[in-house]
Amino acid sequence: MARKKQDRGAMGSLDSLLDTMTNVVGVLIVVLIVTQVNISSAAKRIRANLPEVTVPMMVELQEKDEEVRKQLAELRDPAEVKPEEVEKAREELRALVAQRKELKKTEARFKKIDLEVAIIEQKIEQLKQQLEAEGGQLAQIRSEIEEKKDALTSRKPRLVRLPNPRVPEKEAREVLLIVRGGRLLHFDREVILDAIAAKVRPRKDLLSRDPKYKNRYDRKKIMPVLESLKESNPLYRFDFKLHPNGNIQLYCYPRDGKGETVEDLAKPRAVGIDVMNDAGQDRNYLRFLVTRDSFGQYIAMRRMAEKRHIPVGWKFSDDVVRQSFYLNERKIRATPDPDWKPPPPPPPKPNPGKKPPAKKKPTEDILD
Repeated sequence: MARKKQDRGAMGSLDSLLDTMTNVVGVLIVVLIVTQVNISSAAKRIRANLPEVTVPMMVELQEKDEEVRKQLAELRDPAEVKPEEVEKAREELRALVAQRKELKKTEARFKKIDLEVAIIEQKIEQLKQQLEAEGGQLAQIRSEIEEKKDALTSRKPRLVRLPNPRVPEKEAREVLLIVRGGRLLHFDREVILDAIAAKVRPRKDLLSRDPKYKNRYDRKKIMPVLESLKESNPLYRFDFKLHPNGNIQLYCYPRDGKGETVEDLAKPRAVGIDVMNDAGQDRNYLRFLVTRDSFGQYIAMRRMAEKRHIPVGWKFSDDVVRQSFYLNERKIRATPDPDWKPPPPPPPKPNPGKKPPAKKKPTEDILD
């Protein structure tokens, strides 16, 4: 009987434990036990991962801590800061500010240099491309030279007449011919002057009423008449300029597309051939004004003149080939400008009784 009672007591203690574990308080107790176990294991892991701190390291850290605390105390009490230290700190600050300014200037200078370097590199790249293009052209020219080399070496030598510079005869007059745009034009200034004089000289109403200039034309009346003659010549366009002293200058411009080509000169009754024949009969000489685009045509026209045994001279001219002269040659002058004053006479020579030595006139090679 006593044994059975002991068994019941043991079962009763287990029931209490079970009640405690299933109760809310029991659950919290279990959670607390598990948490403590986890904390202890985590503390062991942290201690295992921490570096080992030796005694010298601990002493060094304590010294640094004391030094920092001392500096902090000095900063909290500015009265203990020495003036020398303050001035030294200011000097260091000024040096740092100056250094910063210099660094900014240097940085700006470097940016400018970088920009210039970029521009130079771009120019170098353009020059490289241009060099490559010119190299291709040079290679093409060389290939063309190689292709034509055989033809040039096998070509027979061509006879060339050497120039023979000389001065024309004293009685000979110059006959001016213009070779422009591959065409030949005869410039006869006498004919042009006569044509203008024929339009002006009969107009007595254009003469000045001022007794001082009775043989001159009124400047306000003569210019409209001359302006009306600008397009009167089929081969040349005229332009007139009135100078303050009353002189009238005429500019002659050859018209485009006017004149005779080499093929036209081969036809009968060509005007250019008639001019050459007349010059040969009168023992005059031809003077060619040649533009840069008409040298080949000039050579052909020159040969035509040489076949007729006519002396020839020539020179290069610009593309306009403007010719000018004054209308004074036909006594056509206008009244001077009212504000115009004649220039003062030249100063007298130092030795009026002694004649200066005559200057030797340089030799002028007109013909070749």
